[in-house]
Amino acid sequence: MQTDPTIDRPDEKNKPIQSFKERKLMIDSIKYVNEVVIYETEKDLYTYLKKHPDIYFPNFKEPHFFGSDLIRKNGAYDLSQKDYNDLFSTNKKIIGEASTFYIFSKKSAQEIYNHNPKAKIIIMIRNLVDLVHSLHAQFIFSGDEIVEDFSKALDLEKSRLNGKNIPKQTTIVNKLYYTTNILSIPNNIKSYIDLFGIENIRFIHLDEIKTNPRKVYKDTLDFLNVDSGFEIDTFKAINKNKVYKYRIIRDLLKKYSILLGKLRSLIIKKPLGFVKFFENLNLKEQKRLDISKDLYEKLINKLSKTEIEINDIINKR
Repeated sequence: MQTDPTIDRPDEKNKPIQSFKERKLMIDSIKYVNEVVIYETEKDLYTYLKKHPDIYFPNFKEPHFFGSDLIRKNGAYDLSQKDYNDLFSTNKKIIGEASTFYIFSKKSAQEIYNHNPKAKIIIMIRNLVDLVHSLHAQFIFSGDEIVEDFSKALDLEKSRLNGKNIPKQTTIVNKLYYTTNILSIPNNIKSYIDLFGIENIRFIHLDEIKTNPRKVYKDTLDFLNVDSGFEIDTFKAINKNKVYKYRIIRDLLKKYSILLGKLRSLIIKKPLGFVKFFENLNLKEQKRLDISKDLYEKLINKLSKTEIEINDIINKR
């Protein structure tokens, strides 16, 4: 643990709110270091697991089939049971998918259990303030969010919970419930534990993937009961922060991609990759803007209890 990360990375890190002693006491008191989530390098793990010969993930990474309480819009994620089953046309030992918003759904755990009670669950863990900040950045890139000022987007959350100020092109309205989503995590994790059993759930901390991806990969393969001797030559960050180059291209892709996908599916089931091709042309990797100190402290105060709850749940394993 670094005493103050702003000493050598002033443009990348915020100054710690807690003292070094307070942070060390917190880390010493927990078994699986603080934090929880689903974003940033979840795609890294997904990409690594797809390389294993016994594991299959569809190219449609996040079908969001489960979670009937998620409010879908614009015809997004309207798969039938057959459509969903067809995503997994393979004879590989392990099949899976990586829909990030299952962790924010009150119903997804039960619905996944009803579909397959023997499923294994992987939940990624990270700092909650970083999580909500990264979600906003991702939704700006994807076009689900149009309010680019993070603080203003948070201020709109209450009205959005009441169905107001929802961007026309949003695919899942719940994406805009930033802190409300975070506050729901402890109870949702408990639902997974109650249904699947703690032995069938693996928690992975974001920092583990950054600092020791090979060990995380091997341990995850062991958890999935597949050959952990399979090697990947190089581990590298895949899901870096992305921003769009041209807003008009982002909005056009967001507006028409679902329709184009439905038309394509009438002819061929497998995605052709045209939308992803143009999306990649329109992206650039760029460091996310820092959160102001006042907003950072406000979020720490709002989310710290939830973070403690999550740690307590994980440490009772």
